[in-house]
Amino acid sequence: MFKTRVLTAVIGIPVLLGVLYLGGMYWKLFFALMGIMAFLEFARMMSNIQLRPLLVPGLLLLLLLLFTPDSYLYPGIFAILILAVTVSILKYPDLTLKDTAISLFGAAYIGFLLSYAIEIADLQHSFIIIVLALLLTWGSDTGAYFAGKVWGTHKMTPILSPNKTWEGAIGGLVVSAITALIFFLVIDIEGVSPAYALLLGIGASILAQLGDFFISGAKRFFQVKDSGKIIPGHGGVLDRFDSFLLLVPLVYYFSIYIII
Repeated sequence: MFKTRVLTAVIGIPVLLGVLYLGGMYWKLFFALMGIMAFLEFARMMSNIQLRPLLVPGLLLLLLLLFTPDSYLYPGIFAILILAVTVSILKYPDLTLKDTAISLFGAAYIGFLLSYAIEIADLQHSFIIIVLALLLTWGSDTGAYFAGKVWGTHKMTPILSPNKTWEGAIGGLVVSAITALIFFLVIDIEGVSPAYALLLGIGASILAQLGDFFISGAKRFFQVKDSGKIIPGHGGVLDRFDSFLLLVPLVYYFSIYIII
């Protein structure tokens, strides 16, 4: 399994960076595809416990959050809610409030958070910023994994995620903070002090681990081990990018208030 994970990363990371380096339409289509796949995985997990996902309203909400300008966002949400309510009424009692609420929440969670990755495409230094977000995600995940393997003894949340330990969490924080510090030493950007870099690394790791825990809780609720199987050795899109989803808004705000 570990060899498969490494091989997938060796092949997948250059492809990912290449698409993002092209920028523009390629960048936005990549994240749109990621969002659609993640929501379809979410819907498939719902079906595992006999819930009935609202695919059309959910996908429309996802795409609305990803691409709609602010001036059209509220009318769009209103229209989608009308659609969801109508579908819920027409399919009652086969479609329950739980089905509707969980479907729309999944679409909103993925679409809203991932919209920040699309917003970064229009920023100055966009490629550098998205690489930073990815490096912090990988640094936190890798640090937590190896620190947990080597030193992990104290469980954080045995019911929610029995393999996660406090030692692993600290390892993730340390590696993420060092990653941020080294990044800004190599990429000399005016206004980003070592203190800012360390704070970003620590904050990013905290959010990355919270995102990981949240999707772990969702998988337990839906009674599945992985969200999907599309990425060899990693599972699904949600399995691989659960940390990135909650981390990327922080990098976006750091970029617009500190870097730019």
